[in-house]
Amino acid sequence: MHIWPLSTPLKNIVLYGTSIVLMKGVSLIILPYIATHLPQSELGRLETLTTIAVIISIIFGLSLHEALYRFSGTAKKIQQHQITADIFIISIIIAAIALPIIWIICPLLSQLNQLQTSSLELKLLLLPLAFEAIVMVVLSALRMQEKARHFFYITTGRALLHALLTMIVLHYGFGVQAVLLAGFISAILQTLVIICLQYKANKKAGINYHVSLCVTKKYLSYCLPLMFSGLIIFGLNGLERWLLVYYVSFNDIALYAVAFKFALILVLLMQPFGMWWMPKRFEYLSNNGIKITTQITHISIVLLCSLTICVCFFSPFFIDMFMPENYHSAKDLVVILVIIFAIRELNELINMGALIKQETKKLLVINTIATVIGVVLILILTPIYKINGVLGALMIAQSIRTLTTYWLSQRCFYFPFAIKEIIVLFTITIISTVISQLQQTLLLHISSAVLSLSILLSYAFWIQLISFPIISKSKKLTGDNDVI
Repeated sequence: MHIWPLSTPLKNIVLYGTSIVLMKGVSLIILPYIATHLPQSELGRLETLTTIAVIISIIFGLSLHEALYRFSGTAKKIQQHQITADIFIISIIIAAIALPIIWIICPLLSQLNQLQTSSLELKLLLLPLAFEAIVMVVLSALRMQEKARHFFYITTGRALLHALLTMIVLHYGFGVQAVLLAGFISAILQTLVIICLQYKANKKAGINYHVSLCVTKKYLSYCLPLMFSGLIIFGLNGLERWLLVYYVSFNDIALYAVAFKFALILVLLMQPFGMWWMPKRFEYLSNNGIKITTQITHISIVLLCSLTICVCFFSPFFIDMFMPENYHSAKDLVVILVIIFAIRELNELINMGALIKQETKKLLVINTIATVIGVVLILILTPIYKINGVLGALMIAQSIRTLTTYWLSQRCFYFPFAIKEIIVLFTITIISTVISQLQQTLLLHISSAVLSLSILLSYAFWIQLISFPIISKSKKLTGDNDVI
């Protein structure tokens, strides 16, 4: 027995954290530069176009990486390379099918008057997404194999190249089309590197390529409901911008997009932990049992609450400091978006039981119901309350989704979560977010943030929501492992 081996997880979390900061943080860092060099309406148009990229990436990504987590994560070491190679070949087949489809639909999409775009812009934006499944599968495999350094080089290389090319084209006065070209070049180069890397890994492992219809059906039957769930959840994470086009101007959409990006700081800060934990959680449950897996989930919830408080206090301050003055009103939207993202992140943390039992179809039903409720509320509230109506609808729908997912997961596979203690934790977080909205001097604002965070962490330590699990070096042969 030994104390939870923090060294390797923490080393990987640091590398993943740096990757995320450079991969997604760079786009946030250069946002003020983009906002300065693009008219506000053009920035709003660009953000509307990116929502098309979201839905295309979900469709052609097929959530194949989730199948990799589930089947490779619980397989014996000798089988993991073959499973990864099989799923990689499936992703290449998907890319070959996706390319002509995207080429055909781009001219059709360009005819939508609301988008005010061209076929060339859409091709630059969408064609790289034909390789989304390949990229996600290989990056997920690197995470599962704890090759955090490779992951770092691949993801940050693309992010830095994209940022550099974007700044160059904007500096010379080019517009949205050139920005999309910068993204196209960086995405294609990353895809080529990833394919070469996985091919070499397969060759080194002596993989025999053989993807049967039976194997393909096994993986797709697991991941397709997750893909459709993601597609449906797009209604709560992208579709609202399409609907806003009918009720507000591109200038207002630009304000919403800026608030959205600053609220995404919460997701960005959570991802280093998530990128380590999400691929490893089934393996931890299989090797170390329910108790330790629950303890780590408790720690992740405390982390989520802590980061929510921090982002609620400081995101409005960052908007005032870094964005042009015409974007300052975005700070009135950012805190509500942070709370919405926090609810969404919580859903990912507690959604293990349904995945363990492979109840992805039931998750699809839950996501469908939540999205229908959200879209109906958006259609009702947006004409009256504009962006505020969208925010209210999203918060209600995400809350329903998270509560229902928790209920399903616990029915499928019970985890002994400390519910009463977690509710108190949520209460402290909510009170802190309300305090963050009070008009205060900078010193008092920072003091309030530190005090709120200190209270939350002190409570978490006091009731032992934060504790270091004891993990055995050898796999535990308990009844807990039979479910995997």
